[in-house]
Amino acid sequence: SGVIPRALMPVEILGESVGEVKVVSDMHERKAEMARRSEAFIALPGGYGTMEELLEMITWSQLGIHNKPVGLLNVDGYYDTLLALFDKGAREGFINADCRHILVSAPTAAELLTKMEQYTRSHQEVAPATSWEISELGY
Repeated sequence: SGVIPRALMPVEILGESVGEVKVVSDMHERKAEMARRSEAFIALPGGYGTMEELLEMITWSQLGIHNKPVGLLNVDGYYDTLLALFDKGAREGFINADCRHILVSAPTAAELLTKMEQYTRSHQEVAPATSWEISELGY
């Protein structure tokens, strides 16, 4: 199944879709709907939109909005430089060391799924999910 903003339908859906496709009004509603329906998040190689959504799910975990695994399928090292940037951010104190482990990555789907199944939260949340106005986040 998928969730897509109405404005992207002519661009992203060119033929028959497989499974359910829920149409929403905007990107914020899309992310909230995907977060609500998901048990975990996996980013495949992609562009700015994929990276933005990945970073938001990492941030939501850091903030305590969700406690779901966040995975990165690093096919052929596509995300090596992004992962190196995260490591540098942790070394230089911009990313809490325990929060650096919110994201798990692997070069193959099988390895990534194994890591995600073994994922346990190791960072302190900024605030528990119950303190967030879930209705404002749409989550």
